[in-house]
Amino acid sequence: MTEETTELPRSVRELWGLTDHGRRGPKPAMSVQAIAGAAVELADSDGLDAVTMAAVAKRLGFTTMSLYRYVESRQELLMAMVDEALGPPPALNRRRGWRGQVEEWARAEAVQLLTHPWVVEVRTATPPIGPHTIAWMEVGFAALMKSGLAPDKAASSLLIVDGYARSHVRLALQYAAPGATEAWPAQLRALLDPARFPAVHAVLESGAFEDGGDDFPSEEFEFGLRLLLEGIERLARS
Repeated sequence: MTEETTELPRSVRELWGLTDHGRRGPKPAMSVQAIAGAAVELADSDGLDAVTMAAVAKRLGFTTMSLYRYVESRQELLMAMVDEALGPPPALNRRRGWRGQVEEWARAEAVQLLTHPWVVEVRTATPPIGPHTIAWMEVGFAALMKSGLAPDKAASSLLIVDGYARSHVRLALQYAAPGATEAWPAQLRALLDPARFPAVHAVLESGAFEDGGDDFPSEEFEFGLRLLLEGIERLARS
């Protein structure tokens, strides 16, 4: 084991399978994966604010202090939760070109985020380092580098695609209540002076603000994704 590995938190080492479970003595009563799984279930049902070490311990039938042997802080717990919620990355269609594969990647990520909506609320102090998260990065980087992008440009491009998917999901969740945006166009028509806001008025009359339903992937998501990939393709050709 390298010196860098020994400096990793225990929870990270266990997620990566680097802990020594072959030592003598009783097997651990819990695992980071089990703790993260229970925390994900709690967040899915009751929201992120409901996830405390005490609540997770109660769900597992253990004491709060016993959890700290596996997860030393809430930040570590959040990292493990996000990794558990993302799960393994999608198996991209090898017959598709790099653009098709990145489209699949972005759609799959958005679906996972919609399945576990609290993930877009998580704020961690350090970049993600869980094995599932890194596996998603590997798949995304590999697809983008097929375009001819250098590794650093592929990393920047995937960060933009990831940010777009998260932003779209965040907005979709923000206005997820039935009828949340239904009255907005009529309200705008009652307020807008076309002479003062000619551009907004033109967009309003085009029907762009009408509720297009809540199916995913939405037309807006696909439109924005195409724009992003057009830009990435031009970068790869330059």
